[in-house]
Amino acid sequence: MVSKSLGLILLALVAFNAVADAVYRVPMFKTSHPRSAYKNNLVAEYLKQKYVKGHKFNNLAFNEGLSDFENAQYYGTVDIGTPPKTFKILFDTGSSNLWVPCHGCPISNLACDLHTQFDCSASSTCTNTNQDFQIQYGSGSMSGKVVNDVVCFGSASSKYCTDKTQGFACAMQEPGLSFVAAKFDGILGMGWDTISVDNLSQPMDQIFNNKALCPEAVFAFWLNRDINGNTNGGEMTLCGTDPAHYIGDIAWEPLTATDYWRINIGGIKIKDTQITGAMSAIVDTGTSLMAGPTTQVQQIQKIIGAFEVVNGEYEVLCDLVKFLPTVHFTLGGVDFALEPNDYVLKVRQRQSLKKVSQFAFLDSWELTFQLQMVLSGFLETFSLENIILFSITETNVLDLPKQPLAAANKQIINFSS
Repeated sequence: MVSKSLGLILLALVAFNAVADAVYRVPMFKTSHPRSAYKNNLVAEYLKQKYVKGHKFNNLAFNEGLSDFENAQYYGTVDIGTPPKTFKILFDTGSSNLWVPCHGCPISNLACDLHTQFDCSASSTCTNTNQDFQIQYGSGSMSGKVVNDVVCFGSASSKYCTDKTQGFACAMQEPGLSFVAAKFDGILGMGWDTISVDNLSQPMDQIFNNKALCPEAVFAFWLNRDINGNTNGGEMTLCGTDPAHYIGDIAWEPLTATDYWRINIGGIKIKDTQITGAMSAIVDTGTSLMAGPTTQVQQIQKIIGAFEVVNGEYEVLCDLVKFLPTVHFTLGGVDFALEPNDYVLKVRQRQSLKKVSQFAFLDSWELTFQLQMVLSGFLETFSLENIILFSITETNVLDLPKQPLAAANKQIINFSS
């Protein structure tokens, strides 16, 4: 059995043997997302709208938006345009488009008004295509125009930039209230091009195609799950992985499709009980619960001692969390152990603290399990050659720089909050 530790690393790679000197590090920040309740029925509605083709949108049941369903918002920065303008970006493996707020959006669009805006006319390298762009969310659609410009990971002083033909959406309208409170300005999708709206390529494509700059087509995340006032969100790496950041064996699991990051789960076991049924999953950095079919999730809730409160939300007694069982997931023939603190979320309601189970209901013929935190603490490797690898990380293996380091000699970027 594989041991368990804190943190989440997500990697997408074409080749495993990365050259450490070529790795480009982009530290990330996070902010806790306060809320009074964790309504799992709304989470299920959101996930259906995100993943299930042809699902009818239900605005009455769901009127929040993407970021409301994260226990923390993880964001880094990208620079866009000439001269460069810095945007805080949510990196999302469950979508495939880059969009940022657009200058000139209506005053009524509060989310746009409160965040950094991109002005194509202020960039000497920007081209306005006048092409309409729209992404549907539960509470409405994000709409705007497609523009082309230079996009740089971290900062424009780095070499990790696209050319001026990179297309992305300049958003004139953002739906719901969640984007108003979001700490990030926009979203950079890191899923497959097959689900990209308007078939726009991703900025990573240009970086990975430059073999002189990026010999290994790799992107990686380490996400810090400690939400107790710690703004250290982890880091993203491009063009390689540093072997010093992880230890342990590698387990291989093939992708089952090239739209989202879909894999098969070999099995789920709690105590002496084997959870049976279809076991496939989507791994997504943009959502935080572990959603699955009602029958299987109810069985899991019962075994871990969770009780339903309201709206499909299950809680556990705070004093009993340390006594809850370990949940075992089998991937690539290897057993991964999920400890209680990894599947129980702390939610503060008024002056009290409650513990909410992160298993949620989601019935769909197209999706069996949606996993985001399920492998917290393990190295998750998303391969463009249709292989996902899993390894083990340790809390003290990855140390972010305490002081800004020169990008020129160590290729490390420090973000400002």
